[in-house]
Amino acid sequence: MNASTWARKLLQGAGVLWGAWTLVFFIFAFVPDPARQMAGQNERQEVVDAFRARHGLDRPLLERYVRFWAELSPVKWSRAEGVHIAAPSLGRSFVSDRPVLSAIRESLPATMLLATAAMGLALVLGLVLGAWLAPRAGSRVDRWVLTLASLGMSAPSFVMAIGVSWLFGSVLHAWTGLPMTGGLMEVHPFEGPRLAWHHAILPALTLGIRPVSVVTQLTRNAVIDVLGTTYIRTARSKGISATRLFFRHVLRNALNPVLTAASGWFASMLAGAVFIEFVFGWQGMGLLMFRALEVGDLPIVMGCVAIIALVFVAVNTAVDVLYAWLDPRVRLS
Repeated sequence: MNASTWARKLLQGAGVLWGAWTLVFFIFAFVPDPARQMAGQNERQEVVDAFRARHGLDRPLLERYVRFWAELSPVKWSRAEGVHIAAPSLGRSFVSDRPVLSAIRESLPATMLLATAAMGLALVLGLVLGAWLAPRAGSRVDRWVLTLASLGMSAPSFVMAIGVSWLFGSVLHAWTGLPMTGGLMEVHPFEGPRLAWHHAILPALTLGIRPVSVVTQLTRNAVIDVLGTTYIRTARSKGISATRLFFRHVLRNALNPVLTAASGWFASMLAGAVFIEFVFGWQGMGLLMFRALEVGDLPIVMGCVAIIALVFVAVNTAVDVLYAWLDPRVRLS
């Protein structure tokens, strides 16, 4: 990729991000009187007015939109300090009055760990299963695996989370040793706070069931298509070993649709982890957003959605770079 292509990709990503954050702002801007909902129907009007003033809800919509982007920008201006650099802001929580970014900063690493582990599991199992099934297309084992993959894609995450938690955390607990619930950190009575990596196994497994099914089917179909191309038959006629042919030509050319699906699934996992984190008690951004929705804490919900949009744009931009490395035709275009 040359400099102009990089600039175009960055501008496209910035445009998508601007559109997503603008949509998020206006969706939450038209929520009916959040100040009255938070204060309660019987609270005095003076308290409600003070709440509106505290969170800027008494200002005109356009001014609130401009302030929203001014708070997000790292370059700020004030009469006292002039132009200066400051950390971006997504406002303050309606409930705890703490900065939204501070709450997200504490919970995002746990969700990123969960999504990364689930996506890694999906890629490894999906690529292996899909590549193994491609030469066996149409066989009985192929039909069985595809049926299971279809069931995995259609199963609701909430139901799967309850089933996996009950089966491996309760029924088979004596063999697995895995708890039904638990976060990334646990407090030991003698050692104090410590990392509990084993708590991530069941939620990561549950979160990875649907992408495993998608990656398996995509890899299988892509490998079948590549195996039928002319250059693969030519490479075989030249005596290239089966292992080198598969890894250098077949798998590399079949990865493009898999990467496309993986990038979309990784970003959606951050949003889709809400129910899974709730069932397993995983202290991540999904659980943070769920609890914020319960109490009507709109700045927290809005901040989580904005961060998910940012991750989605960043992941898709990174996938474009991987395309250029995997497929020479992308570099030429």
